[in-house]
Amino acid sequence: MNEEPTIIKELDLDASIVSMRNDGIIQIFMKANRTMNIIDGKQMVQAFKEIGGGKKYPLLFIAGNFTLANTEARQYAASEEANKYTLASAFVVNNIAQKLMGQAYMSFNHPITPTRILTNEEDAISWLKSFL
Repeated sequence: MNEEPTIIKELDLDASIVSMRNDGIIQIFMKANRTMNIIDGKQMVQAFKEIGGGKKYPLLFIAGNFTLANTEARQYAASEEANKYTLASAFVVNNIAQKLMGQAYMSFNHPITPTRILTNEEDAISWLKSFL
């Protein structure tokens, strides 16, 4: 049986909640009904630095209902600057629009760290743990 991870630290940002989990994964819950932009992305990267003490961690992104990211945000998310504190990223999506956006992100933006788009949180966590 899997135990629920404990949240060690948490930062509530405009578009997301960034949490350090006790299993060594940083979890990002993207708030519902939002289109993420580059400012949201930069706030998240700053939060990764703060919450993780400047070290690299696997990142678990959980999309809220009807959360998407604009083109500029996707380009930034794939960049070297945005991945300074990233070992790998798993995006858990919950609808067809998010899945299609994730596939476009993988195909066109070519993230520089290992990245997966998944529909199951347990699968995402299991994959991310292989980077610890």
